[in-house]
Amino acid sequence: MIRSFLVICLMLLQLNLMAQNKPLKVACIGNSVTYGHLLKDPSREAYPAVLQNLLGANYEVGNFGLSGATLLKKGHNPYYKTKAFSAAMDFHPDMAIVHLGLNDTDPRDWPDFRDDFAPDYAWLIDTLRKKNPEVKIYICRLTPIFSEHPRFKSGTRNWYWQIQDLIPQISYANKTGLIDLNTPLYARPDLFPDNLHPDKEGAKIIAQTVYANVTGNYGGLKLSSVFSDHMVLQRDKLIPIYGMANAFEKVIISFGGKTKESTADRYGKWRTEFPSMRAGGPYQIEISSKSINIVLSDVLIGDVWLCSGQSNMAFPLNAAATGKAELRDIKENPTLRVLKFDALVETNNTAWDS
Repeated sequence: MIRSFLVICLMLLQLNLMAQNKPLKVACIGNSVTYGHLLKDPSREAYPAVLQNLLGANYEVGNFGLSGATLLKKGHNPYYKTKAFSAAMDFHPDMAIVHLGLNDTDPRDWPDFRDDFAPDYAWLIDTLRKKNPEVKIYICRLTPIFSEHPRFKSGTRNWYWQIQDLIPQISYANKTGLIDLNTPLYARPDLFPDNLHPDKEGAKIIAQTVYANVTGNYGGLKLSSVFSDHMVLQRDKLIPIYGMANAFEKVIISFGGKTKESTADRYGKWRTEFPSMRAGGPYQIEISSKSINIVLSDVLIGDVWLCSGQSNMAFPLNAAATGKAELRDIKENPTLRVLKFDALVETNNTAWDS
């Protein structure tokens, strides 16, 4: 009797250990962006596949994306009626990443059924929780739709932003995580060949964004790209210094004889401000976390001028008729610094939208 009891206890212990070693199931629920439409090999290049590689063997990522699917239950292709939805539910995920809403901007859907969007999203969230009460759910702000998309002027542009505004409210009301897939991509039309679906690089950015949000690993301490050696900070104004770190990581910033401490939020963002300073320098700024130390040198306090424009601003002086002679006459000024941002997309002679 005692022996049988011990055997049963051992079996239960083994089952418990096996359960602990089972990979965490992650269901990626969405539309054609999730599925990987336009990609040569969605099974390898779509964001869920890239996410699987990032998360590793302790996770099992399922791609339950379906092209054309709507979140709206009365939409023209409601996700909840599809085999992809059934498969996602049968997967019994421990974590769900939901990116739906792009197709709801269709004129067949949003004008008539917009009031159902929040309740229908809540229904999907509740359904996932009924399958697994412990499931961790993240819903996503939408990836971009760019202006050259054929439906952009039909109302999609305005409806798209109405949906974007709703998604954080839905997340808050239903106590889900929120992942912003718009901000990392809204300035990258070059990664969207049809103005809606990301290419391989765009899918990789989506996967990296999801990975960072679900793990808190944002790649460690980083400064915003506007900060560098030899920079000039505006005199007589508060001096903000900001960047990224892993979620809730402590960051220490030393500058001008003062030290500040900041803590990254759950999205990896940190920021601090130093008091205004008079023109002078050079200074050194040191930013450190537990494992990374960044030192910026030869920093001046002075006046910062923002120059923007079109071709006459981009035109290099050495290409002007007298440019080379003028450049020879310019005397070096070590306190004058120039930071040039390269254009993401060059302008051309294509007609503008009216």
